[in-house]
Amino acid sequence: MSKQDDRAQKITEWMMHLRGWKDSGKSLAAYAKDHGLALWAMYHWRGVLIREGHWHQEPKPQSSAKARGLSPLAPRFAKVAITESCPPTLLIVRLHLANGRRAEIDLTSVDQLEAIIGALERQP
Repeated sequence: MSKQDDRAQKITEWMMHLRGWKDSGKSLAAYAKDHGLALWAMYHWRGVLIREGHWHQEPKPQSSAKARGLSPLAPRFAKVAITESCPPTLLIVRLHLANGRRAEIDLTSVDQLEAIIGALERQP
């Protein structure tokens, strides 16, 4: 059997499963379980068949407030006053040097980290 024949057979097989799933009215997971199929394979082949134009994905039902007959609420925002600045974030840097030495340094800014990296780069 050629690769094209094998692919055509798989497409036919998965189309039958997808039609069976739709006709069953069950969830994809329930159909897969009932037929001993891997759920990931169902999703995979559904995606392949949609991309290749063999299967048409139905539009999802509208779930917006308008679709349910509800009037949408206007967004509301509250003014917030900032009373104090945030403390600097503590950065913990762990160094594992080639000679086996280790160091742990507490930093409060990225500038300090850049200075350490610069100093290490200048070392022979």
